[in-house]
Amino acid sequence: MIGENQNQFEWLVFDSNIAIRLLILIYTKTQTNMTEEQKQQLLKFQQGELNALLIYQRLAKITKHPKGKEVFSEIAADEGRHAATLRSYTKKVLKPRAGKAILVGFLYKLLGHNFVIGLLEKGEMKSIKSYRPLKGDFPKIQKIMDDELRHAEMAKSLLT
Repeated sequence: MIGENQNQFEWLVFDSNIAIRLLILIYTKTQTNMTEEQKQQLLKFQQGELNALLIYQRLAKITKHPKGKEVFSEIAADEGRHAATLRSYTKKVLKPRAGKAILVGFLYKLLGHNFVIGLLEKGEMKSIKSYRPLKGDFPKIQKIMDDELRHAEMAKSLLT
């Protein structure tokens, strides 16, 4: 009886080891599927989304447009989700950089609402083109691209 239990225990340990090795293999495979170039692109996009979050938050604070605060706040929240999505691929925690947000806020005050809206619309459309090469390998990128198009339309709706 003891020998039989011992044998069952050995199989249980053996099966557990196989399961652990399979999980490690699957995890490693998902982590190494991206090329170094793709990882660098994703990190760049992640940083860009974090910076965009600050830009839209800043614009939400300073806009005088009746719908501006609501629209900019919604876009900012989306940009934060985009950064989190990209972080799920890169496994890196990045910090937003305030420089562009400060510059865009200054331009908004200096050159006006419509000028900055035009820049934002162009930036959103440019980001769609930048993401396109990665969407085949990273399925969540398509949702980001769809959102960026929606952001461009939302920004355009604020033109006065």
